[in-house]
Amino acid sequence: MDAAGKPAAVRDENGNDRSISASSKSYVAFAFAAADLLIEATAEGRIVFAIGAAMSLVGRPARLLNNMDLPELFRPSQEPRIRTIVQRMAAGERVRHVLLQVVLPDGGEMPVAMSGYPHPDNPDHIMLVLMHSGTLLPTVQRKKHDGLLDREGLEALAETVIKENPNGTGESLQLTLLDIPQITELRKRLGSERSVEFVEKFSDCLNDISIGDAAAKLSDNKFGIIHGAEITSADIEQRITELASSLSVGAELLSAQATHVSLDAAGISAEEATNALVYTINRFSADGGTITDLAKAAKPGLSETVAKMREVKAVINRGEFELNYQPIVDLWNNAVHHFECLVRFKGGESPYTMVTFAEDVGMVGELDMAILDRAMGFMRAGPGIENGLKFAVNLSGRSLGNAATAAKLLKTLHSAVDLRGRLMFEVTESAEIKDLQVANAVIQEIRSRGFLVGLDDFGAGSAAFHYLRSLQVDHVKIDGSYVTEAVATGASLPFLRAISQLCRELKVATIAEHIENQETANLLRLYNVRYGQGYYFGKPMKPSSERGWTTPVMSWRNDVLYFSVK
Repeated sequence: MDAAGKPAAVRDENGNDRSISASSKSYVAFAFAAADLLIEATAEGRIVFAIGAAMSLVGRPARLLNNMDLPELFRPSQEPRIRTIVQRMAAGERVRHVLLQVVLPDGGEMPVAMSGYPHPDNPDHIMLVLMHSGTLLPTVQRKKHDGLLDREGLEALAETVIKENPNGTGESLQLTLLDIPQITELRKRLGSERSVEFVEKFSDCLNDISIGDAAAKLSDNKFGIIHGAEITSADIEQRITELASSLSVGAELLSAQATHVSLDAAGISAEEATNALVYTINRFSADGGTITDLAKAAKPGLSETVAKMREVKAVINRGEFELNYQPIVDLWNNAVHHFECLVRFKGGESPYTMVTFAEDVGMVGELDMAILDRAMGFMRAGPGIENGLKFAVNLSGRSLGNAATAAKLLKTLHSAVDLRGRLMFEVTESAEIKDLQVANAVIQEIRSRGFLVGLDDFGAGSAAFHYLRSLQVDHVKIDGSYVTEAVATGASLPFLRAISQLCRELKVATIAEHIENQETANLLRLYNVRYGQGYYFGKPMKPSSERGWTTPVMSWRNDVLYFSVK
């Protein structure tokens, strides 16, 4: 209201006075306070009124926006998308946090988020709010040489989009995954100078298609783009082919294969949708993951992955798994040093498949803790109660890096004083540990409480020598492929010698897998490997009584289990 207490007035597109209600004035004040830009437009998208942080968001005074066509503010390639969004709002739909690129008067661009809904008093108008997209989006890392997001950046952006669009109430967005196997060969044919030009144009092309520079490079030939539903996979493939043709050579080499995943979380929680999406991206990004592998699963959206997640959660909650125990024997005196706890799922589900799936969708911490609880119960009130028996439980590297899981683990161990010296852990390498410093801090907390920690499958995959440099552990389990190859061809003997020597100098014990016969055990003794595991010593077992550990090759002597040489 003005000084006389009358409603404040502004001019509409025809120059007429328009009163602003008290509630509208509050909304305008909010727009200023939040550094947002409030816009009123016709159902066709012509701006009739604007107020708020216009200079910081669109580079123009608010008064100059009147009578502009809304798409004129944005990147030209986004016009079809904006037209569709305006039509949806004019039809009565509310739209939340559409990510767009404003083109500034100097030619630069400003990433913004736009929300809107039908005008509450004028059915022929819509109300819009523009805000800085940084208020919604996380800080993401871009690969400096090509201007594209990396995998983690794409995942973070997709997570934000899903959380800002709960239950499918906002803008319908898609994640398109591109596989372009020939891109490396094309760059070779173009030569260094033209290859740089191609990379720049290719990155610009993907970013231009996306909702606002939401394109990512997932590997040398795999890419991901978050874009509006009006853009199809065929449109993207055509744009890429046209780009290759414009460079005169190599067009026939470049054939993009694409599939898409809906980012609509309708019917599932935002957390479930996010985890399912991360799983899909990880599968695609991994070596060997192809569009063909993903196409069938991806087309229905995220529902199939979420269904699998719920199935795994039910297995965990209902405890539908068993633990078997395989002996690890001291090669120097044949005493059983400890047993590894191996999970087995009902129905024959592969442990590796189930565990890696749980890792990829962020559920492995729940699985690890369920297995730990089962193992601790077995050690306290089952055949594992014997004081002379030790047991090693597997922990995913992802669990060590998850703050909530690590806190729960340490809290559990705080109340496990009775199992000190008997309970051990092995960090599995199925998932790479991203932050070794954080993981080592958790490992040292575990060790300080009296529980040994080792590295599983050392020397293969992610568990390389830099792990041993960064993580202070008590033992490493040498990957079985080294042992198998050493026996078959002798090719890996230098690696066995190097691992053994390094571990001795670091005062870290060694365990070798895949020992199938006495000759292999003797070979490992020569290489100073301390412990061994394999069918030669015994298959995974599930004893039914405290003295059920006795087998044709294992027997008790002075309360210690010994392996008896055949």
